Amino acid sequence: MAQIRFYDQPGLIWSPNTCKTRFALNNIPYETKWVNFGNLHTIIPSITPTVPIIEDLTHDNKPVQGSWDIAVYLEEAYSIHQAYFMIIPFLFKLVVVRIADKCGRPQTAKWFRVNREKGFGQTLESFSGQLSDNTTALKDALTPVYKVLKQHSFITGDKVGFADVTLASYFVMVHAIEPEKFELILNIFNDDIFRNWWNRTEQYRAENNDARTSFNLLST
Repeated sequence: MAQIRFYDQPGLIWSPNTCKTRFALNNIPYETKWVNFGNLHTIIPSITPTVPIIEDLTHDNKPVQGSWDIAVYLEEAYSIHQAYFMIIPFLFKLVVVRIADKCGRPQTAKWFRVNREKGFGQTLESFSGQLSDNTTALKDALTPVYKVLKQHSFITGDKVGFADVTLASYFVMVHAIEPEKFELILNIFNDDIFRNWWNRTEQYRAENNDARTSFNLLST
């Protein structure tokens, strides 16, 4: 029986925000309810119409929104240890233009582009920059993680933690939207350190395969 109701957007699983929550729920029985920006506020009027959101079915359907707040809540309510990892923005730069093309119907794609360009103060193309520059910056940003993974199985040590959840979530985004660039990331240090870590996270990422299948059934 599900203890948590998880609200997510249907379609290609790519959003690191919802992936972080989906991975964090790996050991808790949960059900997925598919929503979109248009109907989410009608389901839970008290929240901002954006995902991820959970409702704790064992605690009076308590709603919690945002991957970080959800992680903290799960740790307190279900004694699941999480460790937070500073998200690497350069991964988003690698895929943001393609996200605008893939995020749904034309009106949704237009909303995404206008909303993000307003926030960035520039076009998505300008924000994303040059691949070579982003790769260099990404390598520098990943270096501390790389040093840890050379000595441990996971970023948080011998056991997976929320740091691994967070990075894996962003890796899922790049893998789903720009697979060629994802291979570049796995080989960024010219060895198998990140590839081996990625393979070790498979058991947690397997939940995404179920989610993708569910959407395919709904969309036929």
